[in-house]
Amino acid sequence: EKLKKLVRFSLRFIMGTSAACVLVSILLTEPLVGVFTRPDSPVWDLAVTGNRLCSLALLFVGWNAFASGMFTALSNGAASAALATPSPSPSPAPTPSPTPEPAALYQFGTPLEESEEVEDDSFFDSSVFLGDSRTEGRELFSGLKYGDFYWARGMTVFKADSEDYRVFEVDGQKYNLLEVLTLKQYESVYIMLGINELGYPAESYEQGLGELLDKVVQLQPDAVVYLQIMPPVNDALCRANKLADYISNEKLSQFNSAIVRLAAEKKVVLLNTAEAYLGEDGQLPAELASDGCHFAYSAYKHWADYLRRHVIDQERYFLSRAQALAQP
Repeated sequence: EKLKKLVRFSLRFIMGTSAACVLVSILLTEPLVGVFTRPDSPVWDLAVTGNRLCSLALLFVGWNAFASGMFTALSNGAASAALATPSPSPSPAPTPSPTPEPAALYQFGTPLEESEEVEDDSFFDSSVFLGDSRTEGRELFSGLKYGDFYWARGMTVFKADSEDYRVFEVDGQKYNLLEVLTLKQYESVYIMLGINELGYPAESYEQGLGELLDKVVQLQPDAVVYLQIMPPVNDALCRANKLADYISNEKLSQFNSAIVRLAAEKKVVLLNTAEAYLGEDGQLPAELASDGCHFAYSAYKHWADYLRRHVIDQERYFLSRAQALAQP
């Protein structure tokens, strides 16, 4: 009988105390919240409402402690432990994240494979394009306007560092092709030179282009360097427009072979830009040509489309380059 009275008293005490705690917490909500933030704070209303809602939980505080203590007093340890300690919810087994496969190393001297097309032309905003009158047409008519362009009609690999060929003006100062590369660091450097050198021996061109590549890599150490194979010409149109006899696909083929060798030797990316303009007969199709050497205005978009679909990740490039240079 005494135990029943003690239990009834304890229950009434817990109920009364819990109700009092709820009432006090609700009444003192604003003073309590005011300790941590001001009424004009954007979180004030959220904190006040949240505290009042959480105050209702005080109605149930104490019941499990009372029941646990009672069963402990009655020497029922199992019931006491069950009431005092909630059963832990099993944690789901973590799902292992798949380990990404490393990209295959790029093999220098082989044309870069087709990639996913860049999402936006602003990808090329940190690029620079070096070349001659063909690059002029690419800037003017391809639709790809992002990046810096340094081209000159008649530009050759032999004029790139000439003090007598400072044809690029930046902020009122004159620079040659290599000097402008000291003004800014790029993420990508695109090079196509060689059409104006076709009157020189292929060996001289190869030596000049190799020296140019060495200097570009030195001046732009953090850039991916793309060396582009020259697209073909249309021999018949070249002759009809009385272009020099050495502007021919036969001579161009020798120079492109040098480009492939240098891409492998200097460890730069080789772009087979020529395939965007290659006809079944190995010629530049007449409908894509203007004078036989340069492209029709509407044909320059093929060049831009090719560049958009042939890019290499910088990490892959530099890892491939480091491993290639480390080999004896």
